[in-house]
Amino acid sequence: MVKGDGQDKRGNKGDGCLTALGRNKWRVFVDFGVNPITKKRERVTRVVNGTKADARKVRDTIKQEHENGLRVDADKMTFAEFSEAWQNARVTAEEVGKTHIQRDRQLINTLNSYIGTLTLGEITPQVVESMYTLIKTDKVAKFGKYSGTSLLMVHQKLKQIMSKAVDYDYILRNPCDRVKAPKKDEPDRKSLTVEEAARLLACIDEAEADAYAAMEAKEARQTARGNLFGREYLRGLNIIGNVLAIRIGLATGMRRGEVFGLCWGSIDLENRRLNVAQSLTSLGEVKPPKSKAGVRTIAIDATTCAHLRAWKQRQGVELLKVGLKLGDSTPVCCSEKGGFIDLHNFERWWRAFRNENGFTDLRFHELRHTQATQLLANGVDVKTVQTRLGHSNAALTLNWYAHAIPENDEKAAAMLGDLFASKPKETPIVRVKTA
Repeated sequence: MVKGDGQDKRGNKGDGCLTALGRNKWRVFVDFGVNPITKKRERVTRVVNGTKADARKVRDTIKQEHENGLRVDADKMTFAEFSEAWQNARVTAEEVGKTHIQRDRQLINTLNSYIGTLTLGEITPQVVESMYTLIKTDKVAKFGKYSGTSLLMVHQKLKQIMSKAVDYDYILRNPCDRVKAPKKDEPDRKSLTVEEAARLLACIDEAEADAYAAMEAKEARQTARGNLFGREYLRGLNIIGNVLAIRIGLATGMRRGEVFGLCWGSIDLENRRLNVAQSLTSLGEVKPPKSKAGVRTIAIDATTCAHLRAWKQRQGVELLKVGLKLGDSTPVCCSEKGGFIDLHNFERWWRAFRNENGFTDLRFHELRHTQATQLLANGVDVKTVQTRLGHSNAALTLNWYAHAIPENDEKAAAMLGDLFASKPKETPIVRVKTA
């Protein structure tokens, strides 16, 4: 130990002491005593390269952080360690569903690849801003594009994690609070014209007839082999289910998950109404709709109802062959085994169907856009459209789905032109004499 001025005297607990380790190298030691909660002694040791004044500044910072409530081990916890513990706690507590956890895992993996080795205290606003720039540069180089919406999701997840780090006294402030959030991309919401929707419906009719015929041919072969009952699955059930899903989506504007989560107990064929009460996720989970407003009852047209009635009767007969009896909990659009359809399998079929019928870029959600756009364009009030879509307020319906239809825009322009061009009626002027 260096003699003389090399060591500060140790005073009361929490005052700290400095020990010279060599020229311009100091050990800072602060003992805060026993934590009354954990019953463990809390000590902080740092090595400082610099002058004694520099070491004293570090000591004072440690003391100030402790007085502010910061944990003594805050400088050791890395982002990767903390985010893993945070995620595991949420999984254990079952705070969110599997789909949400899976999406969070992808976002956390992205964050860990850039700041995982940094301690929580090292993640400053400047570090966060630099990371966002790097993420966008790297993703564009790899995939050719990277949306602002994707980067915003990264920002929101980082902010959520760092907020919990503040709650747990690992850091004093959330660095994301001083970073401008990435701008969300405006979604390109497309909808079908009346002519395109009619053509799609014709394709659905043809595909449905083909699916029935294909299933009948397969069942005829099974009958010839004496293999009609006692099977584990029945080929063709899922194809009819896929076609019906497109029909239901176009007719109701329901979300994809809502369509595939629909069971017969939620359909009233006599009164032509269905109740949206649950949704199927890409992981096969059945859960409530996105919001309270998503739980709703909507009307279905007579043609769609007729197709559903015919399918219910046929599906009941076919399910007996795999040892199942159709009931209220039976999915309307079922798999080959009579359960819920795997949405990944549906997407593969849907992609092939679109390509075959000239709807290459059509997404399932655009059936929903089409519903809203055409209803609003043809005079249906916003409140009714809002209810059918399951939106929490009418403003959301108008902002998201009321696309401008060129024909209506032209009518509006012509109407205003005629209105303003018409000559006003001449109003006689009466002059009143005053005294």
